[in-house]
Amino acid sequence: MAEWLHEAQYSLVLFTVLMQVAIGALWVLAAADLQEAQSPDPDRARLTRLGSAILLPVAAVGMLFSTTHLGRPMLAMRALRHWETSWMSREIWMTGLFFGLIALYTLLWWWRPEVGKARRAVGVMGALAGAATILSQAMIYMIPGRPMWNHWSTLALFFGSALMLGPLAVASVQELGGAARGGRAKADQRPGAGREQRPDAGTGRRIMAGGAPEVAHRHLALTLLAAVAVYGIGLAGRLRYLADGAAAALATPGAAGKAAVGSETVRTALLLGQQVVAANGVLLGLEVALAIGVPAALAAVLWLTQRRGGGSGPRRGLLGAGLALTLVGHLAGRALFYLSGQPWF
Repeated sequence: MAEWLHEAQYSLVLFTVLMQVAIGALWVLAAADLQEAQSPDPDRARLTRLGSAILLPVAAVGMLFSTTHLGRPMLAMRALRHWETSWMSREIWMTGLFFGLIALYTLLWWWRPEVGKARRAVGVMGALAGAATILSQAMIYMIPGRPMWNHWSTLALFFGSALMLGPLAVASVQELGGAARGGRAKADQRPGAGREQRPDAGTGRRIMAGGAPEVAHRHLALTLLAAVAVYGIGLAGRLRYLADGAAAALATPGAAGKAAVGSETVRTALLLGQQVVAANGVLLGLEVALAIGVPAALAAVLWLTQRRGGGSGPRRGLLGAGLALTLVGHLAGRALFYLSGQPWF
């Protein structure tokens, strides 16, 4: 088991996925914050503030796991010197910048909420730094020396993870906080007095008295569907890329051997990558079912429930369960990604 975890680069799996969760979360929070500037809504502001609480813990755990990948952590600072030519150096710089900006963004939300203009500027800068972080993460692997990863699908999978997991994580935390607040409000009501509904003066929505307004499930559903499309296209493209390379290797004399060099070496690498995928069908099945199927089904449920005018009660717990399953799917897919990129020579 320990050898398998090492081959799957578990530390990089957790680092990249958790950082992408934090980046995607900031994207949706920064967008909501900008919307708040255009049309102030106390409920949306409260939920955005609540959602910001996940940024630092998730990113910090991800960065902690990244250090376990270093053979000599004390020498890691040397990697900072080569940002002009090294994507790994750029990733370190961008990750550090992103972490500093989300720390400041969270600080402003919780201790200086009145400085909205400065907070929104920090949020936008953090969102851009996050996108640059994902770009640098992907570009580390898109090199000729690793043909199994040197494909546009690497970018699609990394950005798809952020677009899917980040908003889902924020929505789960917001709904959990809303449920807790609603429970406290219910306990404070007089015995026998039903939960009165009142209109939200800012938006006209109906919300539970003393509780939280519904999370924008329709927007979440659309975001999840877009993320599923990006991730699904990336996964399909990667599998097709490996399959085509494997077929070409089998049709080329000598290309199917590990000793193949020259023009056949890329085909050899793709063949071995395809064999790794075939040998780890469980991981691929988890990735397809949980990283694509679960969020697609969740988006459909949220959309249909919203259209039928259902309340938030029946969905309570659904977002959290969906997040957990989707996260497992992305971890499985990322493990398969690293397994299929092992040296072949």
